[in-house]
Amino acid sequence: AGPELHIGHRAAMDVMEYQLEPSWKALTQLRQRILIADAVGLGKTLEAGILLSELIRRGRGKRILVATVKSMLTQFQKEMWARFSIPLVRMDSDAIQRLRSKLPSNHNPFHYFDKTIVSIDTIKQDTDYRVFLENAWWDIIVIDECQNVAARAGEEGVSRRARLARMLATRSDTLMLLSATPHDGSARSFASLMSLLDPTAIGDPDDYTPEDFRHKGLVIRRFKKDIR
Repeated sequence: AGPELHIGHRAAMDVMEYQLEPSWKALTQLRQRILIADAVGLGKTLEAGILLSELIRRGRGKRILVATVKSMLTQFQKEMWARFSIPLVRMDSDAIQRLRSKLPSNHNPFHYFDKTIVSIDTIKQDTDYRVFLENAWWDIIVIDECQNVAARAGEEGVSRRARLARMLATRSDTLMLLSATPHDGSARSFASLMSLLDPTAIGDPDDYTPEDFRHKGLVIRRFKKDIR
């Protein structure tokens, strides 16, 4: 058990105790920066929702940005609303264009709604989008399916997705990364995710062990066999 939870465990679901652990772990830290890397089927989205609910209850979740892959937008949005009553406004290119037509040209559409969900690929392609993001601040940023923004082994330079994630990591105190497959076998790739949470977590991205960052409380990773 960890810090007392006020609300997260009362979501519209049958909460298992292990699903409270990411919140316990994160809430003992000064800044909530965590990679939730549980295996498929253990409930990463729910674990993120529990922590979001707790932070909102504590007055530290007014502004929330969720970035995910296009195929997960609707599911994530629905789960947050149905289970946790957290409303996320979908900000796709059309929504941004509609907002921009209503707002003065110097207004940032991301200031208009407090809680939004966006597709990583939409924001990766649109330079206007990135400028708006760079000039906004959130209480919490969630990057779902974060393996998509890791630096890839053998890649020349840094992909646009990885650059985008680096920028987002600076736009909020609280950062949650979610992935069932955070490790593609490359030390450098996993280190790039760790550096989003804490740039000092790993000294040498080509040569480190889990012991180097275990005490920092940045990762929670369980498999089905651990939970049984």
